[in-house]
This record gives sequence, structure tokens and C-alpha cells, in this order.
Amino acid sequence: MDSIGSGCPKGTVGFSADPVSFTFTLTPAGFRAQAGGTSQPTDHRRNCQNTVGVAAPEEFTFAIAEADHGGHAHLAPGASGQVSWRHHFQGSGTPGTTWRHSLSGPYSDGWQFTDKIDIASLDFRRCGESRHTYIGLELTVDRGTSDASETSLMLMEPPDGSTFRLVWKRCPKP
Repeated sequence: MDSIGSGCPKGTVGFSADPVSFTFTLTPAGFRAQAGGTSQPTDHRRNCQNTVGVAAPEEFTFAIAEADHGGHAHLAPGASGQVSWRHHFQGSGTPGTTWRHSLSGPYSDGWQFTDKIDIASLDFRRCGESRHTYIGLELTVDRGTSDASETSLMLMEPPDGSTFRLVWKRCPKP
């Protein structure tokens, strides 16, 4: 597993896998977007691009079927925040699908979003290929009409993070 991006410098994303439940979890440390107050203009958006290698027996392939994301937010009245993610397989030639969830201020609490991907929309890795899975996470905060002196933020830090559940299928015999 490797990570890069404005929200997750190299070595700041934890990775854990549970082979029994077919899940893996990404837990970025310091993954935070903010706007207003003393924030810099570039602080409003943070991204974290993760490269995950999944070992699979040659006769099987997999897809991400579900994703759970959690964190905290403090959004002033008039501000908004968004968490989004997307994934695709190395060499697929497609950018993949993007899922987005938004919050509006006033808001000051934890947040949790779950995406269950319809079976007809599952993107399975090509059979017989050993390709990495790319997962992009993004947090954005828009100050909107909120008081410019008040800081609004969204964050995803340990123990929160993003958990991805895989489904498997047998590849057709050549």
C-alpha cells in the first residue's frame, strides 16, 4: 500500500486488512480540509491517492462492493463540507465512479457515510491480471456565507477512516 496527496504525505496512512470479512481499512493521519479563520486558500481541499495491492488466487477476481467512511466535522452556519471517493484498477483506462456526500453548517459532530454498490455496477478486476487498485479520497470545505473569522473543517483521522468490503467471483475457465 502506498499513498500520496495533499492530505496524506508518504507514510501517514494506516492500512489494515481482515481476510475473514474480506475488508481493508485506510486510516489517514491528519487528513483535514478547512476554510475560514486563519486557513490558507489551498486548505479547503485535501486529497489522498492510495495504491492497494490485493492478492487473489488466479481463478478468482474481486470488486469493491461497499465502502464506509467516518470522521468529524465542524461547519459554521453557511459553510459546507464534502467527502468523496473513487476507485479504479491500474491500466483500466477509466477514471472509475465517484461517490460524494455533503454536510451543511451549522454542524459539529461525527459523520459516517456508507456506499453500497449495486451488483450490476460492480467493477471487477480483469481475470488473470495482477493489477493494483487505486482509491482516491477527498475532503473539501466551502466557507460559503459563513463568518470569515470562523474556521470550518472536515477531518478523517484514526480511529476513523475508510473501510472497503470486497466481493469475489470465479473467473471463467480459459
